[in-house]
Amino acid sequence: MASTQTARNASSSRNPSSIMQRMIPHCYCGLVSPIRTSTVPATLGKKFYGCANYWNGPKCTFFWWIDLPQCDCGRDELVQEVEWLERQLEKTKAEERRLRGMLWCTWVAIICFVIVHFY
Repeated sequence: MASTQTARNASSSRNPSSIMQRMIPHCYCGLVSPIRTSTVPATLGKKFYGCANYWNGPKCTFFWWIDLPQCDCGRDELVQEVEWLERQLEKTKAEERRLRGMLWCTWVAIICFVIVHFY
């Protein structure tokens, strides 16, 4: 009897539809999770699995991003943009250091002026 059950389990585990069913996530409600598309600006257009009851009353908190292969479309332009932004950041930091130095010198001059003229 056990061998019949094992044979049945082995044949069903090789069945492509049963393999696909195990690969599709189920939400905490126990339902197959549909693929949804993010509408949040930071992740706009990214696909994810969500609760099947999202629009139908009580829903669970199930959430799972779908990791799709990345394409290299526009990668070179993005690398150039990042490099430009890093250069701009360094220039901005140098300007900040210069202005902090000028501010410190201004305070020293004010304190010296107050000491010389009021004491």
